[in-house]
Amino acid sequence: MDSRAWKWALIAAPVMMSVSACGGWGGYPAAKNVHESQLVGTWRDPDCGTEVTLKRDGSASATGIPTEMELDGKVTQKVGGAGTWEIGEFRGDQQLEVAAGDTYITFDLYSDKGRLLVGLTVGDPDDMNWCILTRKS
Repeated sequence: MDSRAWKWALIAAPVMMSVSACGGWGGYPAAKNVHESQLVGTWRDPDCGTEVTLKRDGSASATGIPTEMELDGKVTQKVGGAGTWEIGEFRGDQQLEVAAGDTYITFDLYSDKGRLLVGLTVGDPDDMNWCILTRKS
């Protein structure tokens, strides 16, 4: 590869990475206009061992929410308990905010072909450790 091609590669790679990051976590776009009624129910990610139940009255219960993961995705710390939930907002995007026990966890809300997804980034976002919760049917 000649020096001109290397220069282009060095410029293009960060640009491509930042453009792909704009699509949201996992490439899913942020969900818009989410109402509380859409979140009521039980959400799970079997791969992360996580289950969160959101009730109409604003109460919540959670088990197995990872707060720390190793680079290989192995969970090293989890939290859970009874608590509360609400929809919040950060930088114009809606988020699910859950208080489980003494811990506050923020989940991102995404849309996949009309289906609502609840995403959790565990630890440093650069480590790409994510959990994706879907509503239990």
